[in-house]
Amino acid sequence: MINLPKLTKIDFLVLICVLIIGLINLPFPFAGDQALFTIGALEMQQGKVLYRDFWDLKQPGIYYFYFLAGTLFGFNEIGIHIFELIYMMLFSIILQLTLKTYFRHQIVASLVPLLTVGVYYVVSDHRQFTQVEGLVGFPLFLCLWLTYESFNYEGKQRFIQLVLSGFMGGIVLIFKLIFLPIILCFWLTVLLHSILTKHQRTKKIILEICLPIFIGIIFPIIIIFSYFASVDSLSIVYQTFFVYPSQVVANGRFNKSKLLSGVLWFLKNFISLVVMALVAVNVSLRNNKNLLTLLLVVWFVFGLGVIFIQIRSLWLYHYLLLFVPTGILATKGLDILWERFKELSSPIIKILVLLLFLSPFLWNFQIKTIALVKNNFALTEDTRFKYQTVFRDDYASLRSEIGFLSQPGSLSGAIFVAGDPSIYYLSGRTQATSLNAWSLELFLSEQWPQLLKELDSSKPPYIFITNQYKTLIQESFPKIIELIEKRYHILSKTNYGTWYISS
Repeated sequence: MINLPKLTKIDFLVLICVLIIGLINLPFPFAGDQALFTIGALEMQQGKVLYRDFWDLKQPGIYYFYFLAGTLFGFNEIGIHIFELIYMMLFSIILQLTLKTYFRHQIVASLVPLLTVGVYYVVSDHRQFTQVEGLVGFPLFLCLWLTYESFNYEGKQRFIQLVLSGFMGGIVLIFKLIFLPIILCFWLTVLLHSILTKHQRTKKIILEICLPIFIGIIFPIIIIFSYFASVDSLSIVYQTFFVYPSQVVANGRFNKSKLLSGVLWFLKNFISLVVMALVAVNVSLRNNKNLLTLLLVVWFVFGLGVIFIQIRSLWLYHYLLLFVPTGILATKGLDILWERFKELSSPIIKILVLLLFLSPFLWNFQIKTIALVKNNFALTEDTRFKYQTVFRDDYASLRSEIGFLSQPGSLSGAIFVAGDPSIYYLSGRTQATSLNAWSLELFLSEQWPQLLKELDSSKPPYIFITNQYKTLIQESFPKIIELIEKRYHILSKTNYGTWYISS
């Protein structure tokens, strides 16, 4: 068995700091993605089947996360964020327990959660919280660490570690299949070590390495596909997982402006960590060829590649895929420079060095803290709404858009929104169609007739279309606009979009 060290008083102090940082972010508003995940998870709880009754292009892991979070703590911002904080605190403890021997100075080893999970909370806003790329860091790290640990054992112990590593890899794929190259590279290091260093035969490699990894990775995948087979949804799952993404990428264009803004966002928030990480990489790989450092570099490099091949999106939250290896390597860099830091003669110089290192994070932390204090810690519904509008300035306009839906005399039933799913969440209405219209720009040609058919059969009492999407629909499939204009009349029109009510 693996012997893990005990947590020290400094470890607990760091964990308390991370907890406080996380608590500051609990009242944060949802962005459109988070609202969509919440609505989808709520419909799953009510008996609907993902992809068949509520379709989205993402793998099911994120919906299972929201389903569990909502079931335990409520399908709202606070409930989802409480579960995320518990998840991240557990991750913080795992980081401290597993990485003690990676560092020379125990006080530095205790800081790992602060420079990973703590930084995640400080730099993220409503668009980044509880996204796949941030959440997947936990199972991805466990996959890496179990792979690394397997080098130190033989026989049954190694077999079990690689089964668990494979299992964690399977969990990662349930969140997003495109992460496969990252975990494959983790396992490739084990194969290369066995072939080049130990000179093991092919049969031994297959039995001791490939077999346990395969057993581990296939187990969660079989469970998922067995469930979808039981609800007769394998066909649409196959289309969603394998056919749809390749067609989206094939039809896409490389977005240079998004690439530039994403890289700049990452450097702006992580520049001091990147510098420290480079110190760690340079010293660890040059002097002692540290395998754990190599695996973390593999994660960063291939993670960056995974981000760049998503040419139709390149959203800022994609870069959260890198916060774990960057934070761990930065802590290693701090560990390497710790003796030199202690040798600084003047306390003022030490403070200035610390401020320089922490400067990318202090500004965001200050803004969030001040906003929370000014709004009485967002303890009531009114103060929480005011707090949320600080970070999402369109929250007030969105609420005004849906105000009529809760008034006496409004038509009941599920609605259709071609735009931000936050309208569903804020109004408490469900989605009338299985297809969501949050990413119409990614629709394939065969999805437009399906959407028309679903609108025709579901007959939602209200339809909302943003101005941007109305133009897109008119250009891509005008029959939808023709159906709406035939069966509905305009209820209201704003700078944001148009509400239609059934005639």
